[in-house]
Amino acid sequence: MKKCRMITAAALVLAMLILTLPTLGVTAREFSDVPITASYYTAVDKLSNIGVIQGREDGNFAPDAQTTRAEFCAFLARATGYSESYYQASTAPFTDVSADYWANSYISYCYDRGYVNGNLDNTFAPADPVTYEQVVKMVVCSSGAGDESLRSVGPYWYSGYLAVAEKYGLLQDTTKAVGTDANRAFVAQMIYNSLSFINGGEFDDSIGAATDAADLSNNSAYPTAEPQNAADTSSDEDIFAAAPDPTLAPKPTAAPPTLAPTQAPTPLPTRIPTAAPKPTATKAPAPTQTPAQSVPQNVPVWDSAYQPNKTIVIDPGHNYSGVDTGATGNGLREQDITWYIAEKVKPLLEARGFNVVMTRNSIYDNCSTVSTSDSLAYRYNLANNIGASLFVSIHCNAGGSNGTETYCYYNSVEGRKLAQKIQNYIIGSVGTVNRGVKEAGFAVIRHTTMPAVLVETAFIDTADDAAKLADSAYQQKYAESIAHGICDYMGVAY
Repeated sequence: MKKCRMITAAALVLAMLILTLPTLGVTAREFSDVPITASYYTAVDKLSNIGVIQGREDGNFAPDAQTTRAEFCAFLARATGYSESYYQASTAPFTDVSADYWANSYISYCYDRGYVNGNLDNTFAPADPVTYEQVVKMVVCSSGAGDESLRSVGPYWYSGYLAVAEKYGLLQDTTKAVGTDANRAFVAQMIYNSLSFINGGEFDDSIGAATDAADLSNNSAYPTAEPQNAADTSSDEDIFAAAPDPTLAPKPTAAPPTLAPTQAPTPLPTRIPTAAPKPTATKAPAPTQTPAQSVPQNVPVWDSAYQPNKTIVIDPGHNYSGVDTGATGNGLREQDITWYIAEKVKPLLEARGFNVVMTRNSIYDNCSTVSTSDSLAYRYNLANNIGASLFVSIHCNAGGSNGTETYCYYNSVEGRKLAQKIQNYIIGSVGTVNRGVKEAGFAVIRHTTMPAVLVETAFIDTADDAAKLADSAYQQKYAESIAHGICDYMGVAY
C-alpha cells in the first residue's frame, strides 16, 4: 500500500481551520502580472488571500517563473495545515537539507505526511525546479488519493497519479506538460484545485493556511532563488524521478526469489474471519471530538487515559482477492507477504503471554468482499470490539523507492512510542533503509481506540527490497522485530 489515503482529507481540512484571516492580518493581493482574464486568476487570488502563496520581492506574482522543490513544499505545507506553533520539524533523511535551511520545516512536514520521498541517494535537491509530474504526484497524495494512484496501471511511474488527478478534477484549468518544469501559475492552480476537492468541490474563503503571522506579513519570508539549470543526476524512480522516460527497478546481482501467488483451494468460498470473543476487560472508550485548536482533530483518547491488557490485534494488510488487494512487484503480492510475516509474529507473542487475534485467519481470507472501506472497517472494529491492547497493521510499500517506515496517527504520543520501538528493531535486524516514523490518517490507525501503528516493511516493487520480502529468513526477522517492539512497549521481557 502507499501512504496517502482518501480518508486523510478530512483531517487535513480540520488542521487548516486553526487560524483565521483577521488574526493573521492578511489581505487580498492584486498582482499586475495576473490579469483577471487569466485562467489561473481565481487560484492566485484565493491562495494569496489566505497566505498560501506570495508574490516576489518586486510585488509581481511571476506566473511563468519556475518553482523550486523547496518553494513547492512551502506552498503545499501551508495549504495542508502547517503551523510553527504546533509542528516540530523532524530530521528528514536528506543530506542536502540542513537544519537551518529556510525550508527545512516545510520539507520535513511534507516528508512526514508522505507527500514527498526524495531521491534514492538520500538527497532532496531543494533548489532544483519541480516538474509537472512531481507536482501532480504530491498534490494527489496531499489530497488523499495516493493509494488509488498505485492501482492505476500505466507505462510511466507517474501514470497512475495523472489518471487519478484527471478523475477527480485536480487538473482542471491546466495544460498537460509532462517532462517540463512547473511554473508558478500551474502550481497555484493545482493547489487551488486540491483544496476545492478536499472541501467537496468548493473553495472556502474561511479556510486559511495555518502559518505564523510573521511569515505571512513579509513577502520575502523565504528566498525566491533563481531556478537551477543543472540536470538532476538522481536515478530515483519515486517523487523526484527523471521524466518522462520510464525507468525499471534496478536488477540485483542475484535475482530475488520469486513467490508465485498462493492459490486458494477450490471450490471452497473465500473465508471471512470470525471475530474473537469479547474479553471481560472493560472496553476502551470511543474517540471523542475535541474543540478546534492548533493540532489536528480526533487524537485517539488512549493517549491521555489508556489501560493496557494483553490482547494484541495483528493485521496482515489487504485481502487475498476481490477488493482491497495489495501492491505487486517482482513476482510478489503484498497480501501474501503480509500474511507470511504476521503468522510468524503470532507465536512469538503467544509464547510471551499475549492473546493474539488476527484480522485474517488464513492467507486465503478476505476481511470484506464488498468494498475497501468495509475491509478497513472490519479490521478496526474487530480491535475496538474486543477491547484490544494494541493494533499492528503490516504492509509492503510501493512507488519505486526503498526502506522501512512505520506510521502512527497524528500527534499520537503512545502510537509514536510503539512505532519507534518497532522501527528501531526492524532497521537493526533487517538492515533496510531507515525512512523513519511518520504520521498519517490511515483508517486503521485513525479509528482504533488503542495505540495503533502501520508498518511499511519494504518496497515490493524495488528489486533489492523485494528480495528481502520474499526470503523466509528475512520474514522471520521482520516478525521478531515487530514482536520485540511490542514487548518493549508493553514492558514484557523478550
